[in-house]
Amino acid sequence: MVFDTGSSDMWVPAQACVTPVCLTLMRYNTTASTTFRAENKPFDVKYGDGSHISGVTAIDSITLSGTKIANQSFGLAAVDDSTIAKKGVEGVVGLGFGAVANIKGYSTLVETMITRKNLTQPIVSIWMGRQRMGGANEGSGGAVIFGGVDTTKYVGNFTWVPIVDKSSWKINFDDVSIGGKSLGLSGNALVDSGTSLIIVPTKVASVFHEHIPGAIEVPQVGWILPCNTSVGDLNFTIAGQQFRVPAEELVVLFRIPGYAEYCKSAIDVSSSSSDNDWILGASFLKNVYSVYDYRSLAIGFAQPSNIYNTLSNITLLPNLSNPPQGQGNNTNGTQTGGGSNGSNTSAAAQTEIHAMFYTGMATMVATILVSLSL
Repeated sequence: MVFDTGSSDMWVPAQACVTPVCLTLMRYNTTASTTFRAENKPFDVKYGDGSHISGVTAIDSITLSGTKIANQSFGLAAVDDSTIAKKGVEGVVGLGFGAVANIKGYSTLVETMITRKNLTQPIVSIWMGRQRMGGANEGSGGAVIFGGVDTTKYVGNFTWVPIVDKSSWKINFDDVSIGGKSLGLSGNALVDSGTSLIIVPTKVASVFHEHIPGAIEVPQVGWILPCNTSVGDLNFTIAGQQFRVPAEELVVLFRIPGYAEYCKSAIDVSSSSSDNDWILGASFLKNVYSVYDYRSLAIGFAQPSNIYNTLSNITLLPNLSNPPQGQGNNTNGTQTGGGSNGSNTSAAAQTEIHAMFYTGMATMVATILVSLSL
């Protein structure tokens, strides 16, 4: 399942889903569960890439990294023509906010755990492996940590930025530069672990690619660029701090038929008509360590470390007892704590959720830092 900060609903394919795509997936069997309860609230999700999910809801126990969350509502998809299903992914765990979920009156998995005090801290942190940095062993994988952080996967301080509203993990960014040259761009961006690329409005995409030698726009494909592009790094300025996307990460290793030595650009075009709405997907997120604070409604970004292979030191986020307030409020990143291991769419669905999932996308592993009182 995709752990998705850009949407709120959790759903899996039901046995009632018998489309050709569904038949290739693992499907939820209600008769095999002694704790299943029918809820039968209708839900209908239309994602920005044209995907469509619909069905009814159910209640059951969810086991995540060895921790059971009882009586959790989720969707049973009877219709699933999603992009992720075609890539062999069974469903979505929405890490957004229940208030904007397509399932009415829904408490997300994270909100349920926070309400029940299952989590030591009301946060989720995400680390994505960078495959091209170290090959299969060092760069593959990643983790979603519920209630804590892995202190070996980031260095220095967290930069905190508040979300712009209470409905999505959308933040404001101050500037964007490429090759050391400011593009004079600022605005709001949805931080979306469920989207592979960096998604920008059409006019903005043109501005970006004007600064990349050899970049061209191809019908039905979008922007492509030389696979060996020598353009400088891309930098996002967020809450006064720069976060770097290395030049090699602007190249998606996806060859374009008829265009020798060209690859897909990691900067893709949004269907949004606004010049202010962006999506920072995996092409950005794998170059930071990100923390989502459900209490303070803020996202923290830290520079990633050079340790890519396994989870090493899962613990509490230091100083979270003093919630970040406002932009630029930094939290020390050193280890001080201890612990144990439809039409009404959500935020990402309004734009480009799951725009494209390319082969090589980091595999995500869930880990929970549970309350010591359990």
